[in-house]
Amino acid sequence: MTWPDREWLYRPVARRARVLRDQQGSDQPQALRRHLVRVTQRLLAAHGLTGLTTRGIAREAEVSDGVLYNYFADKDELVVAALAEQMAELSARFRARVPVAGQQDLRTGLLLLVRLCIGFQAEALPVLSGLISRPDLFHRLIEQVHTGDQAAQLIWARIVDYLDAECELGNVTTEIDTHAVTHVLFGAAQLQVLAGMMSGSLGPAEVLHGARTLDDDALGPLVTLLFRACRP
Repeated sequence: MTWPDREWLYRPVARRARVLRDQQGSDQPQALRRHLVRVTQRLLAAHGLTGLTTRGIAREAEVSDGVLYNYFADKDELVVAALAEQMAELSARFRARVPVAGQQDLRTGLLLLVRLCIGFQAEALPVLSGLISRPDLFHRLIEQVHTGDQAAQLIWARIVDYLDAECELGNVTTEIDTHAVTHVLFGAAQLQVLAGMMSGSLGPAEVLHGARTLDDDALGPLVTLLFRACRP
């Protein structure tokens, strides 16, 4: 064996060392696990699930192929972990931005909620749609994103809490079912995003920026409907 061949053979070990070199003083196993998750998220966003291989992930992560199996049972477990973490981040970001009851008029608060829901759907739907061809992974992902303190369903609870708080302040009628309003709000936002994707009016740039390009006039009819249903 020539020296260049031996250099090629040992290169994966050197790559792994470089990955961890920037993690001085941290928990290196967890740092490497996070690195693998981030790389997988990036590859899924760029190319989707089709053609994704453990070797491709390892090459992009600059680690040897076998390193992945120190942290995940197989590629599928890594994919689910990567997407679940992404959904948890979307959920946390959404909940942090939900308006506070009483800090704005009801119509403005509803408009903020509509925009938040559309932004969430614009980012979440591409994540979920990538698993349509793999229902087994889709169900594993759904189970995982509905557990823990970053669970996706907490988005629903935050909207209900906001509406209930506005109700206590007298800004929302006590006769309205706040869960039903949340259902309409979330469902309408999902349809808005799906329609935008199918028509081409909501492209990758809009999805990346949480549908910020949608102007308030386009959302006016939905906000008016919700406002008329909610006001005392």
